[in-house]
Amino acid sequence: MGTRLWRKDLAWGERWERVIGLYLFFNGVSNITYNNDNRYDIKGVYKSNVTKFEIKSDRYKNTGNMALEVKDNDKPSGISVSEADIFVYNYTNISDIYVYIFFIPLVELKKVLRDNQSKLKIIKGGDDKEASIILLPMAEYKKYFKVVKLPKVEWYM
Repeated sequence: MGTRLWRKDLAWGERWERVIGLYLFFNGVSNITYNNDNRYDIKGVYKSNVTKFEIKSDRYKNTGNMALEVKDNDKPSGISVSEADIFVYNYTNISDIYVYIFFIPLVELKKVLRDNQSKLKIIKGGDDKEASIILLPMAEYKKYFKVVKLPKVEWYM
């Protein structure tokens, strides 16, 4: 994947971070700020607690899997290094009518991955296939997530 495509994907993901930020704001998260490193994507205050969110948005063909990066060039990355409290996976590709947003505390997601490690597939992906990505089959693991369904609206698509 070239730098141009990576930059396009990054810009698209950052736009979705803003959309998710608006959703969080309208659902009680205040003082929202955005971050540009691997620690977290959004920080805000929810019920008097500072809360950090890791946002991942998926626009590619729906495979039925959530793709979770854990290493890049053999170094921990993605959810392995995130300091977020809540992991958010945004599916824009499942439906023509809705966007589905999956929420889970990051510590719970890591526990699900650890407890099911022998059943999960790890693939190489990303630029030049240097990232290690765990594929989490959503039909089986959706029950661990809070799922929000938002109607697709032209302004954020």
